[in-house]
Amino acid sequence: MGGVTSRFPDSIEIGGLVLCKTPTEFTEQRDAHYRKLATGQMETVDNSFMRENDPRMPLFRERNTKVTFGKGA
Repeated sequence: MGGVTSRFPDSIEIGGLVLCKTPTEFTEQRDAHYRKLATGQMETVDNSFMRENDPRMPLFRERNTKVTFGKGA
């Protein structure tokens, strides 16, 4: 191999990084874990933000839209 040695024979290694296989179950568990963390962080931010809300001067309002049609001439 032209003098290139690897600690992991028969593998793909570039710059000290090794390409690996991972079972789908592990990646799904990892994704669920980080999704749960992100959701918890967003809930914390929302709760902290809403704590500062004052009904006399709301930070944001629920917006409702209504479409009406005239009777025409």
